[in-house]
Formats: sequence, C-alpha cells, structure tokens
Amino acid sequence: MLITFIRTAIFYLITMVAIRIMGKRQIGQLEPSELVVTIMISELATMPIQDIDSPILNTVVSIFALAAFEILISVISMKSQAFRQSVSGKYSVIINDGKINVDEMKKVQLTVDELMEELRQDGILSPKDVRYCILETSGKMSVFSKEDTEKRSFPHILVSDGRMVKNNMKALGLTVKKLKALVKEKYGVSVRELLILLYEKDKFTAVMKGGEFCDG
Repeated sequence: MLITFIRTAIFYLITMVAIRIMGKRQIGQLEPSELVVTIMISELATMPIQDIDSPILNTVVSIFALAAFEILISVISMKSQAFRQSVSGKYSVIINDGKINVDEMKKVQLTVDELMEELRQDGILSPKDVRYCILETSGKMSVFSKEDTEKRSFPHILVSDGRMVKNNMKALGLTVKKLKALVKEKYGVSVRELLILLYEKDKFTAVMKGGEFCDG
C-alpha cells in the first residue's frame, strides 16, 4: 500500500512537470498532436502505479521523451507553415458572410445538429443571425453574429510569422511579387520582418515581429 502511494505521488509530480514543460493549454484548446501526447503521458503514468514490478525509470524516460517530442513539433511548426498545417490541420469556415458552407461541413464531418448545438452555446438560436462561424484546429467553434459584425468582414491572413499565406493571397488575386511590393511601399519593410499582415475590407493591418503595429 505504501509503495503504491509513493509511486502515485511520484508520477503525479512527474506528469505535472512534463505538462508544465510543454506549456500547454486547457484540454478543449489542445491541438491534435498535443491531445495525443497528453493522453499517452496519462496512460504511461498509470502503468507503474498499477504494476509495482514495473521499473519507474523506464516510464519516466518515456514521459519526458514524449514531452521533448511535442516541444520539437512545436518548434518546427513555428518555422514551417506547411508542417504546422499537416500536423494541426487548418481552420474551416463553416458560415461565411451569412452563408452556410455545406461542402465544408461534409469535409470536416460536422452535422447540422452539432452546428446548431455550437450556435446555441454561443447564445444564437438561428444560423440566419450568424455572419461567420469558424471551426478552429482545436475543435472549438468561433461564432460571430451579424449584429456584432455589422461593419466587419472576414479578415484574410496574408503574412504569418514572416511567411506569405499563398492560399489567402490567391483568393485576393495577389501574387508574391505584388505582395512584396505592397509591403515595401506601404510599410518600408520586407515581408520577412512582419509577424502578421491582415486584410479586411480594403484595409491592411500589419504587426512587426517585435510586436509593434506598423503605420501605413
């Protein structure tokens, strides 16, 4: 009994340390890879508690190896947009400017009942009152009502951490050459120096990598 208690205390602390090292969020905000690692760490931590003959060191090494692996994925994701999308996926616009995207619902396997449930949780009773509804990569639904976004449109991310988002550029008819010239002319910097560049209703919003907003 005492051994079980000690092992439980040890792996409680080890699991807490591993989660803190990863610096992650609430369960409902976890990306797919983060959720997998969290589940695996939880499973690993229970094994030596149930089996007192199981070596503690083996489990400790496995837990911190998973934590290190998740940190590595996070670092690579920050450097590579393609890798980030392959691991975490991409957000899906379910309702765009008041129109339900049925094809996108089928793609992400979202039923009408699930959509209605998410809208009700945001205090909205009818889809006709929604201007934008986005299914985030964490699985959380972001809902914006027509009343709250009367004078807003969906912002396109053109630059993310110094890298051009070509899908959004294509939707706006922007080429790489045009965007580079626009950023240079408007803000006097290169694309690589920007943390974020947003486009919304003929208006650009730029943030430098240092965190300050650009005037343009």
